[in-house]
Amino acid sequence: MNQEPLSFQNHYTKNTALLQSINQIHRQCCDFDAINHHLFFDGEYQDYSDIPFAYTASIAQQTVGFLCPYVIDRYNVEFCLFVLPKYRCGRIGMNLFFQMVHDFGTQSFRASLHPDNEIGKAFLTQLGFTYGCRECSMALNKNEFTPSALKLELSVEKTDEFLVITGLIDDIEVGNLKLTAFDMTACIHDVEIKEKFRRNGYGFRLLTSALIDIFEKYERVILHVTKENLPAYRLYQKIGFKILEELDYYEL
Repeated sequence: MNQEPLSFQNHYTKNTALLQSINQIHRQCCDFDAINHHLFFDGEYQDYSDIPFAYTASIAQQTVGFLCPYVIDRYNVEFCLFVLPKYRCGRIGMNLFFQMVHDFGTQSFRASLHPDNEIGKAFLTQLGFTYGCRECSMALNKNEFTPSALKLELSVEKTDEFLVITGLIDDIEVGNLKLTAFDMTACIHDVEIKEKFRRNGYGFRLLTSALIDIFEKYERVILHVTKENLPAYRLYQKIGFKILEELDYYEL
C-alpha cells in the first residue's frame, strides 16, 4: 500500500479531467472484478448547488477513488463508490463515504450493487447497510410482442410528466399505467390495478392492450420491477419482457 498521504476533494461542477478520471477508475474496476458495475455521475439531476457533484481521493496527485451522490431529495441519497483495486485495503472508501455523510447529515442512504459484487456487499455491511431489494430492468421489443385478443378500452390523459393510460370496462376504471418516451423507446411506470380487479387477469389485459397502441409508435418498451414483487415480475415475464440488468439495493 502506497504510504504517501491521501488527499480528498469535493467537486461541485463537472469538468473534462474529472470525468476522465471517474470513467478510467470505473473501467479498471469493471475489468479487475469481471463485473459490469453500475455507474452514475450526472449532476443535472441535482437541485442543490451546495452539494458536491463528486468526492475524490488522491495519492501523489493521482485520483484513486471517487464517490458520486444522486440526490433523490434532502432526506434520501443514493451513491456509487469506486476505489482502484490496489488501494482497496485502506480506508479510502470509508473516508469518501463519511465525507458525504458530513455534508448530508442524517439522511437515508442507499447504494446499488451487481448481485455478484461480494466486495461491495462486505463493504456496505461493515458500514451498517442492510439488503433492501433486487431491482430488474426489463425490455420488450416490438417484434417479440404477441398481442392478446382480450383488449380493454383505453383512455389516455397527458400530464406535464407522463401519459396516463387507463383501462376501462363499461366506463369503469380497471387500472392505469404511466408512460414516458425517448427516441423510439417507451418506458412504463407505476402499473396499478384497482383492488377489486386484482388477481383476475386484468393486469395482463391492461398491459397487453396498452402495448398494442404503444408499439404503433415505438420499437421498444422498458420498465423496472422489484424482483421480490413476484406477481408483477411474473406478469412481465409472461408478456415477454426480458431482464436487461439486475441490481441489489442496500440501505442505511
